[in-house]
Amino acid sequence: MTQTNHPPFLFRVCYSDTDAAGFVYHARYLEIFERSRSEWLQQRGLSPTKLVNEFGILLPVRELTMNFHRPGRLDDLLSIDQLIEHRGRTQIAVKQTAKRIVTGSEPELIASAVLHIVCVDTTTLKPKGLPDWLFAADQ
Repeated sequence: MTQTNHPPFLFRVCYSDTDAAGFVYHARYLEIFERSRSEWLQQRGLSPTKLVNEFGILLPVRELTMNFHRPGRLDDLLSIDQLIEHRGRTQIAVKQTAKRIVTGSEPELIASAVLHIVCVDTTTLKPKGLPDWLFAADQ
């Protein structure tokens, strides 16, 4: 497993993130995790638009498994981490976690997901090898 070399993405839960019971709505975690991955790209001087326009690749999620450990709540400050669990020629498996930051104690695991992301050519939509330069900062 390879830990990415970047600080965790911080996310503050607001009203629009919660459901009628006052908990973070389960689908919001996918959006929060997406923002974290987008920030990972930005820290490398990349963006989804740049990957498409300059390099001709897309990185869609092919499969995911998600677990909910504790409810997230309004005003929680969440720390989002990601860990590359496996890197193949055309796809990676990324484990992402959302942890509630609690002053004076260890962060509490709220939600986790393993996402299988595949690299595809923008023209053919067929699998394409993951470029090594995408992971250069993680080595």
